[in-house]
Amino acid sequence: MSDLRNVPGIGAKKEQELMELGYDSLEALKDANPDELYVKACLHQNEQLDKCVLYAFRCAVAYAKDPNPDPGKYRWWYFCDDKNEKKEGKSK
Repeated sequence: MSDLRNVPGIGAKKEQELMELGYDSLEALKDANPDELYVKACLHQNEQLDKCVLYAFRCAVAYAKDPNPDPGKYRWWYFCDDKNEKKEGKSK
C-alpha cells in the first residue's frame, strides 16, 4: 500500500489505476495534471470512465500539493465541474 491511499476517496482500485499510469506516490503526483490523468486512464482502460474518476484525480493532485493537508477538506465531490452535480445525480 502506498501513501496514495492517504487521500480520501483513493482506495485500492484508484491507487492501482494511478500506479498503472506511473504515479506510485503523492510526491510523484504533485506535478500531475488531473485532467490529463483522466484522459490517460480512459485510454488505458479503452473506455470512457465516469467523471467521478476525474474528480478523484483532481482531489488527489490537490492533496499531494498541499504541504499539510486536512483530510476533511479533500472529498472528490469538492472537485466537480459543477458543485451541484453530485446532488443532482442523487435526485435522478
